[in-house]
Amino acid sequence: MESTSSPELLQMARWLAGDFSNQEQAWENPPFFASIRVAYRPLPTAVLGGIGFYVEQAYSGHLEEPYRQAVVELTQVGDGIVIRNYRPLQPQRWRGCARGRAEQLSQLSAADLAYLPGCDVQVKRQGSLFVGVTEPGCRCCVVRNGQTTYLQTTLHLSENEFCSHDRGMDPVTHRQVWGAVAGPFRFRKVVDWQAELLQ
Repeated sequence: MESTSSPELLQMARWLAGDFSNQEQAWENPPFFASIRVAYRPLPTAVLGGIGFYVEQAYSGHLEEPYRQAVVELTQVGDGIVIRNYRPLQPQRWRGCARGRAEQLSQLSAADLAYLPGCDVQVKRQGSLFVGVTEPGCRCCVVRNGQTTYLQTTLHLSENEFCSHDRGMDPVTHRQVWGAVAGPFRFRKVVDWQAELLQ
């Protein structure tokens, strides 16, 4: 899983490395946005052979109980960047490692992960932003409340802000089934971990 670290890839990785909060957005519009924290903790280079992150997403009052755990890998493909998504095979083993037990992530290996086909996010630099969308094909399947949907993700990343909009779409009607209806979540970086990159 070797990846070439171009200047743009490194820039995106630096901006992504951190703990983000949408507290301001949640205060402004509580009916539509819960207060959420999302952490992108840099992984040791040996885990994926390049730039990777362990990701935890949790409600602000329950950081020890993340409702989403993932591993993402940043790779250069042509003139763009691809975010490859993986699912930890034993999520309970890594729970809490994004913030409190990051040293345990050195034990993580590619064998502990399942790649999620169809879920790559294709990213391009647009001015001062990195802008990404789920790869075409509607193949990133997510079962939510017994219903099969496909995930459609959009993201905007700047130096201090990360905006993401995850929506579950009906594979037949292509209408939204789950996800925020009031637009993307706006996260501000509250902890910076870029010093841990490429270690």
